[in-house]
Amino acid sequence: MPNAKGGKKFKRGKKQSFHEKKLIYKDPKEDQEYGKVTRVMGNGRFEVQGFDGKDRLGILAGNMRKKVWVNKDDIILFCKWDFTTDDNKCSIIHKYDQDEVKKLQRDGEFPIHINLESGSEFNEYNDSDNMISFNYGPISDESEEDDESEEDDKKDDEDDEDDEDINLDDI
Repeated sequence: MPNAKGGKKFKRGKKQSFHEKKLIYKDPKEDQEYGKVTRVMGNGRFEVQGFDGKDRLGILAGNMRKKVWVNKDDIILFCKWDFTTDDNKCSIIHKYDQDEVKKLQRDGEFPIHINLESGSEFNEYNDSDNMISFNYGPISDESEEDDESEEDDKKDDEDDEDDEDINLDDI
């Protein structure tokens, strides 16, 4: 049936809906758990660190493929596979936004020891053990003696250069 209301691109923005999203909690009856994506392996597979302390291979659910993009350090909800004997695989069934993660944390859904901030590979500014610090305080007597000996060495080198210049002119 032809489009009677508009041109070729009339229905382009139709998929947008601005309704309130309902926060999804885990269901322990269905073996669901919260986790964090630690590595993207490609082809809808992810390495997931569960908040129960175990690393698993997470496979993206079919209804999420090409609709929801999961990246490293995202907080997700996964369902453990109960039909396998080992507990190494799970299905990723939901990805949480940053505001949803904050609400879940406020509600006490996550363990206390979990660090939700995306880990920076670089040191933090407050880490004084790994930072280089410079001390511009007063110079001690030991360093003055070192400075004097360095100055004497520089003067000797300059004298040697002057002698060499004289010898070159004579030739």
